Amino acid sequence: MVLLSYKTTPRKSTKETPFSLTYGTEVMLPMEVAMNTLRVANKDEESNVKDLRINLDILEEKREESSVRQAAYKHATERYYNQKVKEKAFKVGEYVLRKNEASRAQPQGKLGPTWEGPYRVTEANRSGAYVLETMEGRPIPRTWNARNLKKYFSKARKGRKGRQPSWLTSHWVYRTPNT
Repeated sequence: MVLLSYKTTPRKSTKETPFSLTYGTEVMLPMEVAMNTLRVANKDEESNVKDLRINLDILEEKREESSVRQAAYKHATERYYNQKVKEKAFKVGEYVLRKNEASRAQPQGKLGPTWEGPYRVTEANRSGAYVLETMEGRPIPRTWNARNLKKYFSKARKGRKGRQPSWLTSHWVYRTPNT
């Protein structure tokens, strides 16, 4: 019964039922036959065969239309999703943090660190892949995708007009141990 309800429910993307796309006609439910509904009572064998042949003739057109509707639905869904995505781009020389989950350099756990670093971007590819190095200049193996990186902001904040306050020295910058 669950399978029958799945096959007879119109899909949002195609606006058709899977049964009608397969057989070219709507399914007659067991309840309709048992209760002798108007659809069953007005059934004429000769016109029924004629209607089935017509439905089979237009089945390909129906499938093509639903395929076009499905592609449009997919495009609209993709556009809706992508409008919320913010593309990350890093420049060579910027400092980034790397997602610990992607590198698996430190043991993970509920209370483990989520990000590690900072690292310096040494090369940026067009595809969103970046080559990194440690703060000491040691290259990190393999390239890293932008979704596994985030910009690093030091705790040292610049003062007015871009000058660093005199009371804030470089030893106040928080750095995690590199691996």
